[in-house]
Amino acid sequence: FIIIIGLSIGLGIANRRNSKAADPEVKVIVKSKPPSKSPTDAPTDPSEDFTWCYEMDEMEALKSERYASIRSLLISSEISTDDEFSNDASYQRKSLCWLAFGDRLQLNASDPFIHQRYVMATIFFGFNEPDTLFNQGWLSGKPECEWKPMVECDGRTDTTVSGLDLQGHNLVGGLPKEVGWLEYVTSLDMSVNLLDTDVSETIGGWSRLEKLRLANNNFETVPSSLRNWTALKHFDISFNEIEGPIPESLTMSTQLVYLDIAVNEFTGTIPSSFGNMTSLNSFYMHRNSLFGSMPGAICALRFGALSHLSVDCTPPGAKVPCDAVCCTACGDYDVDRNPFD
Repeated sequence: FIIIIGLSIGLGIANRRNSKAADPEVKVIVKSKPPSKSPTDAPTDPSEDFTWCYEMDEMEALKSERYASIRSLLISSEISTDDEFSNDASYQRKSLCWLAFGDRLQLNASDPFIHQRYVMATIFFGFNEPDTLFNQGWLSGKPECEWKPMVECDGRTDTTVSGLDLQGHNLVGGLPKEVGWLEYVTSLDMSVNLLDTDVSETIGGWSRLEKLRLANNNFETVPSSLRNWTALKHFDISFNEIEGPIPESLTMSTQLVYLDIAVNEFTGTIPSSFGNMTSLNSFYMHRNSLFGSMPGAICALRFGALSHLSVDCTPPGAKVPCDAVCCTACGDYDVDRNPFD
């Protein structure tokens, strides 16, 4: 009897020890993806594959109810056309394919911002898919208002695009026509690119536009819609290839606060009608082919809001003689030339 009790106690202790050895929590270690080579605000996961959508006949894509419904919506809204979507080489087709099949956000066709997201896609595909835009988060799975610093949205709801900063991406040609649909934009910076098409063809109807930077491009004319942008306060078209007399549209933009037409090929005399621009704070005209005297009406503005005025007035051989009381700089800028600081 004593032997049996001893064996029972011994087996119980052994069972408890074996149980403790088998009970520890099992931890599963999952190897994560390596970090990006450089910091980025954009998700590192790529878009879903959608190249098939524009590499084959559109009939395949039209089998998708999602694709067909978004396509129909964009056509009925007159943003793009049936012919443009039918063309498998068009940027409109690629933009629609991305929106329907590649975009990880997957907005429904009924979403009120589906038009805006499509237009933002046309900027990418319309400019031949710039790596610099993609690497900074354009077409990421985030809402387009989080594609910072390139995109700014309204301060009240942070849902409607109000600013685009596309400087320095080697963009060629002109803005995709669909961009004109972004009617709430107040600030557009397209400087340091290779643009040569009048932006008025696309954004001529932007009545809220306040800041427009087109510096360092290949423009040969001032935007034809300049006088229509009555809210415009800052306009920079310096470092371009504009020839001929200063157009009347510039002198008619009396609401401007900042005007930079430096480093072009403007010729002739300086219109005295610039003296009507009583809101001007900064006016740069240097490194052009202007000649004659500085109109007294412009110099009179120096006793008002005008704090910065430049022209080619460096002696000897000054093209436009101008003393220090009137001009603040000769042949160059007198301050940091960025009007948005």
